[in-house]
Amino acid sequence: MKSLFTFLFFILLSQVAFSQEIVYKKDIISVDGKDCLKVNDSDPNNVSFLDLEGNEIFFLKFIRNSKYAPLYTKVTFLNQKLTMTSKSYIFTKKLLVKKLITDGTLTNCALVPAKVENFVLKYDENVETN
Repeated sequence: MKSLFTFLFFILLSQVAFSQEIVYKKDIISVDGKDCLKVNDSDPNNVSFLDLEGNEIFFLKFIRNSKYAPLYTKVTFLNQKLTMTSKSYIFTKKLLVKKLITDGTLTNCALVPAKVENFVLKYDENVETN
């Protein structure tokens, strides 16, 4: 029993040690205390994510009461010209960035093009084609 407790303690400790802190404050997303992305969310249904130079890199759209689902999200990766939709996993600004970082798609505040394709394949539910 004691060894099981020790094992679980170290598993939890490793999760905490390797997690990254994501803070959204005043239109800036910081990762581990370093400014990473700008956010333009003046329209609550359409959120643009920009690099620190102001170039728009991906876009999050909340779509409500459509013929496909009562609520779903649509993410467009602009440079890669890829789009994904999801109704079972509703992405928020912070959750989307967290998933992109966790999957290695957003590294050093930049999108990795090959990983963007994998991210879309992994999370796209093709809501708009159903």
